[in-house]
Amino acid sequence: MFHMQKYINLLKWIWFNENATKIYISLLDNWPSSVLDIANYTHLHRVQIYRLLPYLIDWWFVLISKLWKRKIYNPAQPDIITQEYEKILKNQKGIIDELNNKYSNLTKKTNVIFKKWLKGIHNIYNDIVNTLNPWEVFYRITSEVDVDKINSHYIPKWYKEKRDKKEIWRYIIMSDKTAKLKKPKLEREVKIIDSKKEKFDDNIIFTIYSDKVSYVDFNTETSILIESREIADFQKKVFKLLFKNLK
Repeated sequence: MFHMQKYINLLKWIWFNENATKIYISLLDNWPSSVLDIANYTHLHRVQIYRLLPYLIDWWFVLISKLWKRKIYNPAQPDIITQEYEKILKNQKGIIDELNNKYSNLTKKTNVIFKKWLKGIHNIYNDIVNTLNPWEVFYRITSEVDVDKINSHYIPKWYKEKRDKKEIWRYIIMSDKTAKLKKPKLEREVKIIDSKKEKFDDNIIFTIYSDKVSYVDFNTETSILIESREIADFQKKVFKLLFKNLK
């Protein structure tokens, strides 16, 4: 049974049912054969064999010839199985391409997540360090006012440890007042906005990472996460232009 089952498992992928497989394998083992011979080898009823033979002949798996007045059946070379597999794969590739197009269109869709209160802000920081791989980059514009409060209350305790363990590089734009309260970091490059020229105390942080853009408004404890490759790429261009022109 196992001997035959492995052939049944193989040929079902080219739409052979179990009885069609038995007929084809019996012809490989005992050919040429008449319908009576096939019935004896397979233990199938002759009505079943007569129904399946035209199907096998149309697919060129079985060849028919005559010996005197009797019809004799021979198996085609098993290479035809490979040919049928290749046809199926070629047809299925078109379907797979369609699925890939659907996925591609899905990834282009913009997803916006809006949340209130502390948990939403924690989720933003969590998403940043979990989304980025080691040594990847995020871009940030920060107008935070109370640095100590943000560090102690809004940023999860494990965030900085995980960020530094991944050695995530940061390009940051901040006010000169905020910069004075920050310790120098090897993985951080900072550009300064002169508070004498531009008041920069909105208490909002804007971050671009991977294909995402996030806003955190500490005034209202509101967070917004936008997932969009196009929007993220556009914001990176704007950020880099600004970063390049700041001291």
